[in-house]
Amino acid sequence: MKNTRLPILGHPFNSIQWIFLFLFLFLFSACSQEDITHKDLNQGLILLSVFLFVSIVFISKELNQTRAKLLEKENVRIIDLSKEEDLREMNFIQTEIYLKLKEISNDEKGKMMTQEDWITLELELNTIYNNFAVRLKSCCEQISETELHVCYLLKAGLSVTSIAKIIGRSKSAVSMCRKRLLEKINRCDCPAADLDDFLSTI
Repeated sequence: MKNTRLPILGHPFNSIQWIFLFLFLFLFSACSQEDITHKDLNQGLILLSVFLFVSIVFISKELNQTRAKLLEKENVRIIDLSKEEDLREMNFIQTEIYLKLKEISNDEKGKMMTQEDWITLELELNTIYNNFAVRLKSCCEQISETELHVCYLLKAGLSVTSIAKIIGRSKSAVSMCRKRLLEKINRCDCPAADLDDFLSTI
């Protein structure tokens, strides 16, 4: 239905609302006359009730349509974000530093990351994930270097077993590190219920 505007109120009115307003003004005017009968008044009130009901149904339908459109837009936005995240992940796993991480995690000779490797990993994460390391450090300045490395490797999608191998610690030590990280983050201005979920939002 085409909307028009009531000049005094400045709000959009559809045809049902115009009819409702007309009936209300008609009954108000009729009630001020002494010769109106109870029958006329009752009929007017019935008509007013009917149009009020129709108006409510119409408004409810419009609200449902609006909610459906908003939900559709949100679903499209989520899909777009998923595609963007998939593209970022694809770009990251093609980098040399990621290939080196996989190589180290599969190496049986105890090969380790160098300081230069960690710097390269940080730069790649900042480039691909919109300054991930910068935002992580600004979110919680109390994170140690080892904890930062664990966060980098988690962001890279590596398992606890792979992380333990890369940083030269046991799996239980990595699990404890994850627990301490979550506690530190919750003491900062970035509360989180789950470390992986938190890192995925940065």
